[in-house]
Amino acid sequence: MVAIKPALKTAFGRDSWGFVLAVANIQTPVITELNATAGFNLSCSLFGEQEGVTGTTEKVTLPRLLCETTTYEVNGSTTFSMADLMVSFDPQAVTSADGKKAWTTLANNASGFLWQRQGVDAQTDLATGQFVNVYPVQLGTKIPGKTSTGADGVYAFTQPASITGLPAFNVAITAA
Repeated sequence: MVAIKPALKTAFGRDSWGFVLAVANIQTPVITELNATAGFNLSCSLFGEQEGVTGTTEKVTLPRLLCETTTYEVNGSTTFSMADLMVSFDPQAVTSADGKKAWTTLANNASGFLWQRQGVDAQTDLATGQFVNVYPVQLGTKIPGKTSTGADGVYAFTQPASITGLPAFNVAITAA
């Protein structure tokens, strides 16, 4: 068998995140669902240090029978988790301003879906045929603050995002 060497794909500036209230089928997300006006494209509001989603699968050791001298593992349950969102905002902006849109759109305790697109410039619009990860989530309570107390600090808010169901990974955006 011949080894295949895929090209390395750089990730810097090439992750996009968004939040929408509804996706009918996360295995086949529709472009109009991901671009819904009730949602928000977080790509230019999240900080570059935003961590993604992790999945941890427990390994369970099966009980050894009397006649056996070895034990074996099987996979147990998988837990998905995500770091809190850290979102830039202008605390003095009027509600309709760009600097306040994330604050007003990401309602406390809202249920919906976070989508993540990887490998495309973050400021490029979503397109049919591109691949995304879709996470069913419940948002927590927003806490306003700042990134630092120094001259490099900017205003931001943190908001927990709990993954509430099985995610859909690397699924194609459909036209309908």
